[in-house]
Amino acid sequence: MTTAKLLVVHWNAPQACAATVRAFLAQGVPLDLTVMDNDAKPAALAELQRDLPSDVAVVRLKENRGWGGALNVCLRAWLHDEAQPFCFISAHDSDPAPDCLRMLLDAAIVDPQLGIACPQYHEPYVARLSPQRGIFPQTVAPQPRGTAQKVDAPHGTLMLVRRECLAEIGGFDERYFAYGDEHELGVRAARRGWKVAMIWGAVVTNPGTATASALRSYLFARNSLILVRHHFGLGATWRRLLPLLGNTLRLALAQEAGANVGARLRGVRDFVLGRFGQP
Repeated sequence: MTTAKLLVVHWNAPQACAATVRAFLAQGVPLDLTVMDNDAKPAALAELQRDLPSDVAVVRLKENRGWGGALNVCLRAWLHDEAQPFCFISAHDSDPAPDCLRMLLDAAIVDPQLGIACPQYHEPYVARLSPQRGIFPQTVAPQPRGTAQKVDAPHGTLMLVRRECLAEIGGFDERYFAYGDEHELGVRAARRGWKVAMIWGAVVTNPGTATASALRSYLFARNSLILVRHHFGLGATWRRLLPLLGNTLRLALAQEAGANVGARLRGVRDFVLGRFGQP
């Protein structure tokens, strides 16, 4: 049975992270599992280390490098020093269905052109990309269990990357810091000829991303502009910027709860000023 690398990025959520690790270890898939602590508070790190199984490695980073920056540290080491053909990447609060990892792994083993695979959420939608909307969810008809459906980008709650794919396209773009860098990685892989797919029947949940957050609103706004500018050019960036500003104005006028209008506008401002990386 194929052994896979698994990297879990942790930041100040020790109980959720420990539960995620236990869920992965119960999947029945041979794993070389590493938790990357992204400069969490000392008390959170101590609690996490106390709750984790003793054979789970913890890599402590000296600064918060963001999602992609933290992962790049271990992904470079994986490509250089380790032999596993596949690497799973997970948020610290993933909740995978019991056969989730096995289904992702089986899909990648069967199809050598599958460079990146992600599970589905419970809702039947796939990620699509357009210059006007950036990444957006498209509701589709569910496919048979095990079907690998091409998507424009994977989601970052949980994903599998193939060694040859990552070696060819490179790691995460650290300008994003978090939210959107997993999309950009998938877009880059697809444009280099690799298949990027969602595996129907492999299910994961991540309730934390449904909670309104000013930081997420800022990053979604800024990073969607980075993605469109990088992959579609300056003209397309304006076609993304104007609807983004229009929707933000609509939310402001409606005084919608959780709209985080100021955070959205700061995201636009920082994109225009070229302020990338950590907010």
